Amino acid sequence: MANGPKAPTRLFLGVEKSASGRAWRDRLDERGSARALAIAQRSNAPELLARILAGRGVEPDAVEAYLDPTVKALLPDPDVLTAMPQAAQRIADAVENGENVAIFGDYDVDGATSSALLARYLRHCGLSPMIHIPDRLFEGYGPNAEAIKGLAEKGATLLVTVDCGTTSFEPLEEARKLGLDVVVIDHHQCDAQLPDVLALVNPNRPDDLSHLNHLAAVGLVFVTLVAVNRELRRRNFWSGGRSEPDLLSWLDLVALGTVADVVPLIGLNRAFVSKGLIAMRRRENVGLTALMDASRLDGPPEPFHLGFLLGPRINAGGRIGRADLGATLLMQDDSIEASRIAAELDRLNRERQALEQVMLAQAEAEAFAALGMEEKGAVVVTAAEGWHPGVVGLIAARLKERFGRPAFAIAIEPGGVGTGSGRSIAGVDLGKAVRQAVADGLLVKGGGHAMAAGVTIAKGALAPFRAFLEDALKENVEIARREDSLLIDGAVTAAGANSDLTSIVARAGPYGAGNPEPVFAIPGHTLAFADEVGTGHVRARLKAPDGAMLNAIAFRAMNKPLGQALLQNRGQAIHVAGTLSVDRWQGAERVQLRIIDAAPVPR
Repeated sequence: MANGPKAPTRLFLGVEKSASGRAWRDRLDERGSARALAIAQRSNAPELLARILAGRGVEPDAVEAYLDPTVKALLPDPDVLTAMPQAAQRIADAVENGENVAIFGDYDVDGATSSALLARYLRHCGLSPMIHIPDRLFEGYGPNAEAIKGLAEKGATLLVTVDCGTTSFEPLEEARKLGLDVVVIDHHQCDAQLPDVLALVNPNRPDDLSHLNHLAAVGLVFVTLVAVNRELRRRNFWSGGRSEPDLLSWLDLVALGTVADVVPLIGLNRAFVSKGLIAMRRRENVGLTALMDASRLDGPPEPFHLGFLLGPRINAGGRIGRADLGATLLMQDDSIEASRIAAELDRLNRERQALEQVMLAQAEAEAFAALGMEEKGAVVVTAAEGWHPGVVGLIAARLKERFGRPAFAIAIEPGGVGTGSGRSIAGVDLGKAVRQAVADGLLVKGGGHAMAAGVTIAKGALAPFRAFLEDALKENVEIARREDSLLIDGAVTAAGANSDLTSIVARAGPYGAGNPEPVFAIPGHTLAFADEVGTGHVRARLKAPDGAMLNAIAFRAMNKPLGQALLQNRGQAIHVAGTLSVDRWQGAERVQLRIIDAAPVPR
C-alpha cells in the first residue's frame, strides 16, 4: 500500500456541505469501483451488493467466506493468546476437583454476558460458581479487596475476572495473599506492568501477538472455554456419561456482548454475531427470551435490537439498579423469574431515560457555554453535582454525537471527587490520553479504550484536565473533523427501497462498528411530511417524482441542524441520506429509512 493521505473520493450528488456540515462522498474510489465490478462479475452478485462488499475492503476471492462467516473457519488456536495455556489448565483443574470458583465481572453488558457465559459452562461441568458484579456507585469498576475477601470467606479457591482486572494491582495482590489463584480474562488497554496473577489473558498486553484485540471480553471468554473444553477432553473428563456442552448454542450471549460493547464487527466478531443471532432466534435462553418480550421486540432480532433495545436494559441494572440483575437474568432457567427480572430491567431503563433527558439538557447548556457560538475547542468536558454516575457514559456519547468531538461527562460527588466517562471520535485515542493524565497526576485513576474511557477526578482538577485534553488532542481532533464526510454506498429511489433491496443489503451483514451499515442517498425527493414524534425524533415521508412514498425517521434530531432542516423544507425537493431497515408493526412489515443527513437540491 502507498503511504501518505488517501485522496478523497468524488462528491456524491455534488453535496459539499449538508445539514450536518459534511460533504457527501462516494465510498468507492477508482480502485474500489474496479473491485466492485470484479466482485459482480466473478460472484454473480447484484451490483449494489458488490459495491457494499468492495466498500468494506472485501476482495473478489473472499466474497463467499465473507457472506457466510463461520466460527469454525475464523477461530484461531486459543493458545495464540499469551497465558491461555495456563488459564485453561487452571480452570480445567477447578472443574476436575470440583472447586468453588468465583467470577468477578464488570457491570456493563460485556461484563454481564461474560460472567453468564463462564458460569453457564461451569454449571454444565457440575460446579456452582459464584458471580460478583460490583456496584457502580459503592464499589466502582473492577475487583476490590473487600469483595474479594467476601468471596474467599465463602470458600472460593479460584477467582476469574472477566472484562476487568488488568490494572487491578492491589486488589489482586490481596487475592493472592488470601490464597486465591487468579485468572484474568480482559480486553482493556494496559501498559507493560501487569498484576501478579496466575494467568492474564488480554490481547492488548504488550507481549501478546495474537492480533485478537478486536474481541470483546465475552468473545475472549468464549475462546477461553474452547481451550478449557479441549483441555478437559485431553483429560478424558467427558467420558463416563458426561456430555460435552454445545458451545455454539451460547453464541447468543457472545453476540449480545459483542454488539453492545461496540467492538469492530470484523473477522471472528462477525461470525460470533452472525451465528449468535441465529441462536438467539431459537429463543433457547430463557432470560434473553424474557428480555426480548419485555423490550417488545417484534420480529427476529438484528444487531440494531441488540445495541438499542436489549443492551440498554441489561445496562440499566448496572447504571441505576442492582448491578447483578443483568447477569442473573442471563443465567436464569425459570421463565417466571426471568419475566420478573426482565420487567424490572425494563422499568429501570425507563427511569434511566428520564434521568438522561434532564442531565443531557444541563450538559448541553454547559457545553454550549464553554465552546461558544462558533463551537471552538477540541473537547467537551462537562461536570455537575447531583448527576447520577451511572448515566454519565450515555451523556458523554450524546455530547460526542451532538458536537462531533470527544466528550466527557463527570458526576461530582458531595466529597468533591467526580466519576465520569468519555467517548471519542474515530481517529482520536481517548484511552491513551487518559492514561497519560493519570501518569501526570491530573486524575485519581482512569483508563479505557481508544473510543471510550472512564475517569476519577478531584473537582479542583477539572480545569487542568480540560486544558490537558485540549493540548493533547487538538491536532488529531482537527484532522478527524476536517476529514469527516458522509460516505455513500449508492443511490436508491422510494420505489427501489423495498424488501428485496433490504434482503440484498442484509447479506453483507451483520453491521456495526468496523462494518458500517450501508448508507444510501435518496436524491431529489419531495419532503411530503415532517414533524416531531416521541422525545425529539423527526418522522418524515419522502415522495418520488413517480409518486412512490418512503417512510423515514431521524432519531434524536429535533434540536439539531438535521431536524431543523427537515422541518424547514416541508414540501420541498431535498436530498436525504440514511440506512434502510424493516419496520414491523402489528404484524405488518414496511421498509423505513433512518435519516442521518440531508442536503438541499441545487436550484
